[in-house]
Amino acid sequence: MIRSNVNPLHLPQLFFAGRSLLTFHNTEKNTHMTVKAVQARDKKDRKIKLPYFFVNISLLGDSDQGFRYAGIVYQDTLTFRPNNAILQDTHMQKVMLFIMEAIKNPQLLRDRKVSLLHEGKCCRCALPLTNPLSIDRGLGDDCQAYVFGTDNLALKKKLGLL
Repeated sequence: MIRSNVNPLHLPQLFFAGRSLLTFHNTEKNTHMTVKAVQARDKKDRKIKLPYFFVNISLLGDSDQGFRYAGIVYQDTLTFRPNNAILQDTHMQKVMLFIMEAIKNPQLLRDRKVSLLHEGKCCRCALPLTNPLSIDRGLGDDCQAYVFGTDNLALKKKLGLL
């Protein structure tokens, strides 16, 4: 599995891209957690994306338990509603609070020496990334244009580089 570092300051865009699979690695403690954030879709018309994301978390690569449903993150208000089952699990609740703080202030990851990695798949469409630049970004070219509102090809043409 390819794991590539991405700029931690891009966490909000990558998290809310649509189908992200991100790993947070604490370099001081040598611990990690993997977070899946999948955007909800309308039940009647699957093409309509809703402004909230289902979050599943795997702590420390726990293969026994795997991913656990943590709750829902609302993109427009930057709030989360925890899963009823994790209300008793204070560790999972702390993890969700950390993720929400990091989304609101990505500099927190650098301050706490946490690196952000992705799994070699586009954080928006979940297709495998093959272009080295796309792997470094965590998004394919088309998805990069969609998420950040920039089209690299159009920009290069405009600057006369192509």
